Amino acid sequence: MKKAHEKKKKYIFKFQKHDFFTGNGPAGLSLSVFLSGWQPYYDINSPHPDSRLHARLSQNAKQSLLDQDLSWFEEEFAEIINPSVRPIAFLIDMLMRPPNGKSCLRYVQNPTKSVSHIVLGETDAGGSWNSYDEEMITVSLLGWLDLPAFSLVEWFQGQPLIARLPAGVIREYMKAYAKEMGITENLRPYTRVTEVSKKCDNQGKDYYDVKGEDKNGQLFKIRCRKVVLACGQNYQKLLGVSGEEESTKDIVYDIAAMKKSLLQKDNNNIKQNLPVVVIGDGISAADAIIQCLKSKHNVIHVMRRSDAQLRTTMLSKLSATIYPEYAQAYKLMTGKEKNPLYERIIQGTAREVLDSVVSLNTPNGIIQQPYSLIVACLGRRAELSMLSEEVEFLADYRCASDKKMFAIGSLAGDHFIRYLIGGSLQVASTLFNENKQEEVEELQRQLLAEHEKVEKRQKCIRRKHASSRICWLSRILSTSS
Repeated sequence: MKKAHEKKKKYIFKFQKHDFFTGNGPAGLSLSVFLSGWQPYYDINSPHPDSRLHARLSQNAKQSLLDQDLSWFEEEFAEIINPSVRPIAFLIDMLMRPPNGKSCLRYVQNPTKSVSHIVLGETDAGGSWNSYDEEMITVSLLGWLDLPAFSLVEWFQGQPLIARLPAGVIREYMKAYAKEMGITENLRPYTRVTEVSKKCDNQGKDYYDVKGEDKNGQLFKIRCRKVVLACGQNYQKLLGVSGEEESTKDIVYDIAAMKKSLLQKDNNNIKQNLPVVVIGDGISAADAIIQCLKSKHNVIHVMRRSDAQLRTTMLSKLSATIYPEYAQAYKLMTGKEKNPLYERIIQGTAREVLDSVVSLNTPNGIIQQPYSLIVACLGRRAELSMLSEEVEFLADYRCASDKKMFAIGSLAGDHFIRYLIGGSLQVASTLFNENKQEEVEELQRQLLAEHEKVEKRQKCIRRKHASSRICWLSRILSTSS
């Protein structure tokens, strides 16, 4: 219950837009571009090498992909679609990155083909890319990170000599992308959404109230017709063990924080003789191992998987030619190579953290391991605390319980930039079509209301004329009598 003296929060009503979405990472930026009038077309002058696909797309080459029903691709090309990727996402990836390297898409900007929208994000343009260690080399190759209509090669004004770029470069590309595509006016960076609630107006129409706080601490409220969640998985997963909250100074969850903490400890000669405990067995854990060994820190690596399970991870599938650093880390993780600074523990998990000692469950029993720093590389999670209940999203990116709410990007399962473009296009197409239908329905409603007004006026006029005739007849009758 609120205290009597507690002041009611004051929200400034700042915007009223057709659509709103939270998250200004690659998915949010791509969707904003499509909604801002950038129309993608199949370019018959840059044909896809698959002659059957080229012939099919050429039939409607004069029509924007946003205006087409692309469901035929799943039906007619099922044999080539990666089953782990949505069909439209796979199609757009094929067109942006064909075997010959030249995109099969061309873009035309048509401001009349736009939908009013606003994009809120807790960071600058780029989303979670702003939190990555800027020296970390991307897993995705250069061409896999292109956003619609303005590629990395165009930004560089030439082909870079390296296939994989530092995360800091990609972050700057995304900032430049927003400016180049003219969508900065739709972006509200450094803005936190605190509540999304569905309401109903006096005409029976549903809408959303979106509440939040900007970088200056000003509370605001937005009213909109549809919501798209593009906030991704921006929060690190925690260990979830006793003592974790009390040990925040000695537990980190990403490489940037790890490097900063190790540098501080080295400069102050703190716990230099104790090992770094890395927990996790994915790409980020491999990054942590690489960095620790590079800086000559002892590492104890705790992995949940067994040796057999490690052979099925993404790390096991990376080419040693393209990813030499990950190949080296994988050999250490599987015990194929040794390093005096590295010790591995398979089928292990953390159970408790207390006084710079982590308690580990292992096949050989419980181990009490002193540490200088714990690096928990457990992946990321989505944070949807702004919603009042849990939501589930379907294959078409729409919420199962609310047809006016959507999710794109990693929140919807499209974890790689190369595939989330197609998801953004599919949702943009849905929003365009539904907004058109709503505009038609609104026009029909207005025409019907106007017709009813005319009918009402005509009835009034007829009644008035009838009343006048009755009065006239009454006067005649009274005179004649």
